[in-house]
Amino acid sequence: MQTKNGIIDDSIIVYADISIYSKDAILKCLYWYGDKFHTTVFLEEQSYKIVLTPLASQPISKGDLEPFQLKLERDLIDFNLRDIVTKETKNIRDLLIAKAFSNGEFDEQPPGEISDPVGFDVKDIK
Repeated sequence: MQTKNGIIDDSIIVYADISIYSKDAILKCLYWYGDKFHTTVFLEEQSYKIVLTPLASQPISKGDLEPFQLKLERDLIDFNLRDIVTKETKNIRDLLIAKAFSNGEFDEQPPGEISDPVGFDVKDIK
């Protein structure tokens, strides 16, 4: 099995290790290539094999495929990091959304006086 990224028979072939890249991140990334390429994803052993073949309606010369390969490799990292951040911040987003739509039901009075919103009164220090 080949695991080296490259251009073979006018198609871009990129491998993404399943222990690093999520399926969701790969599919989100490939969506943006659908206007120029037919995209296919195969699972081969411990890697996703991604094949981009230029659409017949928009032919791309073999020499012009390399920039697309490099962009795909960068985009895979980008979308995978976005997926990681989304998963890590899910609880915070849920809390913010719940607070935004709570209609003040759970609002608490802030500590301190209006002139002292953090509750730090210099007069209390001796």
